[in-house]
Amino acid sequence: MNTLRNTVPLLMLSLLLALVPPAGTAAASTTVITSSVEASFGLTAAAADSAGRARLKGLFSELSLLSAQYDSRETEIRALHDQNTEALKAAKEAVKNIDLAAISRLSAAVTSAKARYQPLFDQYSALNKRISLLKGLKDKTLNAVLRAQSEAMKLLVQAARQEIRDKEAQLKAAKATRTRKVAAVRKTLAGIDSLQSRIKSQKSAAAALNKRLTADWSDFRAAIRKQNSSLAGQALSSAVSGYRQIAACKLKIIEHEQAVAGVIAAALKQARS
Repeated sequence: MNTLRNTVPLLMLSLLLALVPPAGTAAASTTVITSSVEASFGLTAAAADSAGRARLKGLFSELSLLSAQYDSRETEIRALHDQNTEALKAAKEAVKNIDLAAISRLSAAVTSAKARYQPLFDQYSALNKRISLLKGLKDKTLNAVLRAQSEAMKLLVQAARQEIRDKEAQLKAAKATRTRKVAAVRKTLAGIDSLQSRIKSQKSAAAALNKRLTADWSDFRAAIRKQNSSLAGQALSSAVSGYRQIAACKLKIIEHEQAVAGVIAAALKQARS
């Protein structure tokens, strides 16, 4: 029952980690720069004055870099998340196996001792019953012999019962130690909860920024179709700002996923020590 009670929270934690996807896995970069987009941008930039053209090209170059960076960080986050999911499974399995071999050995020792001494206990019980039945007889010699046998067996029975009690005490202590170890590992793994909450928060922020980025990219494409360098510059500037903020969110998510990995590694070390 204790094993089941200890396992359930870890199972729930494992499911939580598996079900919460890494932030931003839903999409690659919003700004897909096709040859058509590049051509339209080139015409728009060419129509601007020299200062405007330099600004547009600088923003477009940064946008291209941030877009590629977005995708690489998505891949990194996804890989970290998958690794953490597998590591948590290993940690959960390790927790389940904490001192299990020792407890199994001690439990077997108790069972074996009880089985080994049961014939002795049965003989002792039968002898005492026989003595009780013969109390009414006048055969003092027989009674004396039986009582002597009983006293001799009593010492053996007491020693056997003490051995069984000692083995049961060892088993009880081992189970208590296991319970403490499991609780310690569970406490360590609980550190994942706050990190998951932070990941979720950063994911939500990135999702909101992605919506704005989608709108900015749509505005940019509309502007370059009309070769409107002013509107194109505004949309590009907003998109670059959005990408920078998303990049900050992604870096935080990576940091939190790495912290999750650290927590799981610490718990795994505890479970296996």
